[in-house]
Amino acid sequence: MKKTTVEDWSIIHIQDKLSPFKVLWAIVIQDSDLEKGHYICTSRILFIEQNQVRTHTGSTYELIGKGREYHASYAQLILLIEGHSPAELNLEVVI
Repeated sequence: MKKTTVEDWSIIHIQDKLSPFKVLWAIVIQDSDLEKGHYICTSRILFIEQNQVRTHTGSTYELIGKGREYHASYAQLILLIEGHSPAELNLEVVI
């Protein structure tokens, strides 16, 4: 199974009253298809265990270093998918 290694990662809590979910936004360190330094914004996170994230599409990500958690809206999620970073969007930090 393919695993992507990432750094400068963030768990993004998408605020939805009916079905809230989380995605991973991060910078790629190692991947067989993506260039180092490329950003990723994943599909819905199924689970996070230690430094591993598994997503709805079956992808696995190894998290390197310390990350952050943020709240975001659907509109902000679209901007994250387009390549804007959580810091750039001034997302609300999860306390």
